[in-house]
Amino acid sequence: MNDAVRSAARVLDLLEYFASTEEGVALTTVSTIFAMPKSSTLALLRTLLSRGYLERDDHNLYRLNPAFRSGGFGWNGDLGARLTAIAKPAMDDLCVEVGETVVLSVLTDDGQFRTVAKSLAQTVVRYDLEIEKSYPAYCGAMGRAMLACLPREKRDELLALWPLEQRTPYALSDLARINEKIDQAAIEGVAIVEEEFALDGVGIAMPICDASGAPIAALDVGCVASRYPAKREKILTAMRACIDRLPPPFGALTPAPSPSPSPRESA
Repeated sequence: MNDAVRSAARVLDLLEYFASTEEGVALTTVSTIFAMPKSSTLALLRTLLSRGYLERDDHNLYRLNPAFRSGGFGWNGDLGARLTAIAKPAMDDLCVEVGETVVLSVLTDDGQFRTVAKSLAQTVVRYDLEIEKSYPAYCGAMGRAMLACLPREKRDELLALWPLEQRTPYALSDLARINEKIDQAAIEGVAIVEEEFALDGVGIAMPICDASGAPIAALDVGCVASRYPAKREKILTAMRACIDRLPPPFGALTPAPSPSPSPRESA
């Protein structure tokens, strides 16, 4: 067995081991069980940690990421569990960098976006969404960002499933105008919704797509409206960098430059 094959086998051995135990495990324990030098063991654990397969707590104990324990490893084509696990540390960093709440959502078969993870801003006034709650895709930035990745026929099919209601006085309820915003998101690679989904809230969302361009999820920065103008460019730049750092097959819809400042997106 050559070194490359041996390393691959070790990675699978580690994944199988961590999948079989729910307890946190120390580096020394793993090194002893697998009869590997600590340096080699640490290198493998760090690799699995960086790819989101493992978590490490404050006591330096390693365990399998809960997203994989409940949802599988995503190797069968369903990449949602893997993305959620990989994206969470990146979301935490993005949240700290921009000082606003970061949310990850997926598109459901019935034309809604469902929140699956979030990193809450540590400010007194902040944006927040309930985890595992669903909303019609047309009305939020995350929904529009993912709809922008779909063929027009599929988009129309999903939009037809929900009545167009005005959640706020600024919300669009005209299908043609909503489609214009989605088309704009497809060109620019970002959907921005200003106070349409919630008063005093701005959603800035970018899709995370697979290698074929199909949407897997949407990353969103939920910004308090009064803070948005001064933070706009910083948020867009930081979001793009966050998605660009994700490993294959995850990527952005388009490398297009950030959109230039404009009047209220819901106008």
